[in-house]
Amino acid sequence: MSKIIRNNDKAIGESLMNRYNGFCDAINYFVIQLLMNPTHLLTFAVVARFKSITQAAEYLYLGQPAVSGQLKLLQNQIGEPLYFRKGYQIELTPAGQGLLEYAQQMTDTFNQASEYVRCLQQVNAGTLRLGSTTTIASFYLPQYLVLLQTSHAGVNVRMKTGDTDEIIRNLEDLDLGFIEGPVHDQELPGNYQVINWQEDEIVLVLPEDHQIARDYPEFVPLDVFMKYQVIWREPGSGARQAVEMWLASAGIQPKISIEVTGVSGIKEAVRAGLGIGFASSQALRNERQGLVAKRLNAPTGLIWQLKIIAPKKAIRSRATQAFLDLCL
Repeated sequence: MSKIIRNNDKAIGESLMNRYNGFCDAINYFVIQLLMNPTHLLTFAVVARFKSITQAAEYLYLGQPAVSGQLKLLQNQIGEPLYFRKGYQIELTPAGQGLLEYAQQMTDTFNQASEYVRCLQQVNAGTLRLGSTTTIASFYLPQYLVLLQTSHAGVNVRMKTGDTDEIIRNLEDLDLGFIEGPVHDQELPGNYQVINWQEDEIVLVLPEDHQIARDYPEFVPLDVFMKYQVIWREPGSGARQAVEMWLASAGIQPKISIEVTGVSGIKEAVRAGLGIGFASSQALRNERQGLVAKRLNAPTGLIWQLKIIAPKKAIRSRATQAFLDLCL
């Protein structure tokens, strides 16, 4: 019985020792990972390229003792000789040759990262994520995007279009938002701000032979919204919100029976004879297919403010700031 107990004790002891040794190996591995300085690997790659500590030191603008010290630390951490002297040159050992492959990969990655940072600093790299209402995306932003590509050709642009409400909801995925509708401070994250951008005018969209066009050659009163079938934009549209606000202030409550999405939807519905509509004056500027724009609410018209929602200056990327500078 005592012999069996001793054998069991021995087995348990060996098992514990194996676990301890494995634990020590793991600790040693992680210590090496923590202690290995990436700078030492980069220096090692330069020394291997020149096969000379002296020339490597000159290339790196370091003293020769500093380079030698880095190589010694690296070699001590690895526990294998990495090089030996052959005359005035350095020759790598097999372990050194193996390590050089990884050191060279790190050097290439470091050089690529440095070039990327340089391009970022010159605003020739990176991605600019824009969110815009369809009207602004179609009739305002193209000229500024051309300027951006001309002056900062390396910047990629990703455009997401939607109504004002959609842009505000998705701000965290955007660098800049271009909107038409009203913005309330409580809707915005604390690190964003609203910048007043350009003024636009909302005009009435009519078939060119419509009775309103004949009756009102210059200005159209707001009460036409009560007398005629109106084609409305979708509820989240900034143009619709602005028109509803003006009508409410004038005590006018029109019936809403037809809704379409986007400026193109308004124009096609009006062209088809479904009713009258409204849109940005820019959207009708080059219209040549049977539609006419009429100013509403004499004599000032319905003027609205286009806005940019931007991160506060301290957290803007260089590409974001560069595009803002072009727009403002």
